[in-house]
Amino acid sequence: MAHDATSRLIPDAYADPDISSLQALADSSEDLAALEQLAAATNARLQAQEERHPGGLGRADMVFGVPYSKIVNASFAYAGTGARFHDSHRGAWYCALQVETAIAEVAFHRRVMLAEIGWESETVSYREFLSDIHADDFADLSDGSTESKRCLDPDSYLAGQALASDLLTRQAGGVRYPAVRDPGGVNLAVLQPALVGHVRLGAEWQLTVDGEHVSAHPVRGHGLRVIR
Repeated sequence: MAHDATSRLIPDAYADPDISSLQALADSSEDLAALEQLAAATNARLQAQEERHPGGLGRADMVFGVPYSKIVNASFAYAGTGARFHDSHRGAWYCALQVETAIAEVAFHRRVMLAEIGWESETVSYREFLSDIHADDFADLSDGSTESKRCLDPDSYLAGQALASDLLTRQAGGVRYPAVRDPGGVNLAVLQPALVGHVRLGAEWQLTVDGEHVSAHPVRGHGLRVIR
């Protein structure tokens, strides 16, 4: 399997690994250094580098010395509450074969988040990260089997997480699957950081969610895309 220039969208606030999100809270470089030292104690990416990640992620699992290695490593270190093909212990690198699919995926989750907090409208900037994924050991869920359909349940991640756990046990690369939020689209869930190759910046996108209506457009240039 070889897919070049796959698309992953990350909120702009988290897309620059060299800019600290704590800068706005610090009055001086000394204050910033002190805040960063405190934050490092619970920084999942640094915990993995120091072999103390709660999910067992270690230095051997991570990538170093390549562009945007911090971005790649963070996607595995910060698992959140889990998603379709990862649980709360270890994350994954999710990407789409087309940017339209990546937009549809983040738009869905942004709508869910806004509904949970009672907001109806929001505009968020995202950075697109392109990557080349070449591997032979991906599970392919495009066969329409009952087992594959369970993993693509729009309302439950249980079957997908169980599959990912089995793949990780066998050191497999990941999952290629039909996009649940964009019919006809294709996504990849990469389970091994080393398989995320040639990471580079793509476009910057502005995503606007207004109730059930979602639109996205590149920050520089034209091309408004109405998602729903």
